[in-house]
Amino acid sequence: RQGHVSMTDETVFEVGRNVATSEGAVVYENALFQLIEYKPLTPKVHERPLLVVPPCINKFYILDLQPENSLIRHAVSEGHRTFVVSWRNPDESLAHTTWDEYIEDAVLCAIETTREIAGSAQINALGFCVGGTMLATGLAVLAARGEEPVASATFLTTFIDFAETGILDVFIDESFVRFREMPV
Repeated sequence: RQGHVSMTDETVFEVGRNVATSEGAVVYENALFQLIEYKPLTPKVHERPLLVVPPCINKFYILDLQPENSLIRHAVSEGHRTFVVSWRNPDESLAHTTWDEYIEDAVLCAIETTREIAGSAQINALGFCVGGTMLATGLAVLAARGEEPVASATFLTTFIDFAETGILDVFIDESFVRFREMPV
């Protein structure tokens, strides 16, 4: 494919065979995401389920690439009832979907659905990259509402404080943003 750079033979990877081999099933879906519940690998599971919110720019199996270093497989092997958000690829029908809608209709919906399916008052959550940013936003919304459905939250490579962008300032400033916002 023109413009596509790859250092591997992508034809050798097959979801469910040699990548994303942890067994799971879609238990809920809407226009923005599917919720996958993974099969536990222990006879007993912890009372509180784990919800993983990966980045919306990656496939759901970004944390389940191979059994030897799969976070998902580790979680289910340790007795965690594990749910993962699988983001739908947006098309024109979602072109006007706002950040707030992604938070309400995806992140908060996934939290509530996980609670309902597991029959648990609270869940544990893990956000990765921009999925963590979305989870943090959702938790702020829930806190403002006085709701506490999440007992603990873990964030992996998550950018939360956009006031101090650090090294990104070298690449992005106000003039760059104005340039990018100009009509083509």
